[in-house]
Amino acid sequence: MEIVNARPEHFPQIYSLICELEEASLDRSKLEAVYLRNLADPGIHYLIALENGEAAGFASVHVQYLLHHGGKIAELQEIVVARERRGQGLGGRLFSEAEKTAAAAGCLQLEVCCNRKRTDSHRFYERQGMAASHFKFTEVLGGQEQT
Repeated sequence: MEIVNARPEHFPQIYSLICELEEASLDRSKLEAVYLRNLADPGIHYLIALENGEAAGFASVHVQYLLHHGGKIAELQEIVVARERRGQGLGGRLFSEAEKTAAAAGCLQLEVCCNRKRTDSHRFYERQGMAASHFKFTEVLGGQEQT
């Protein structure tokens, strides 16, 4: 098992993992356009866990300067382990790589937002040492569906 920076050719496997995470079939062409755009952004880090060339997990870390923190903050936007690989410690390894990525980028903090319905994920983040200290509020704009 190796965790590496994702490349353009990893998109089909990452697409499948993101659909699994969201429990939905998502618009492949839209996701691919965003994926390729984000690969070119030095503030976005896509990590893929590969075993024998197959994707076992994925994480994305977005780094930005936040005024109210007075420095860089990393947000773990997505983290997913393939259904058949869950419960084997891979999520913890991906989380650890996300932490290392954030620290290497000079971030002060690692944050994650998580849907309320994902109670197993909440417990996972707490096991990683994270605290549930904030609320996230959302508003759907332009007639888009909220997930």
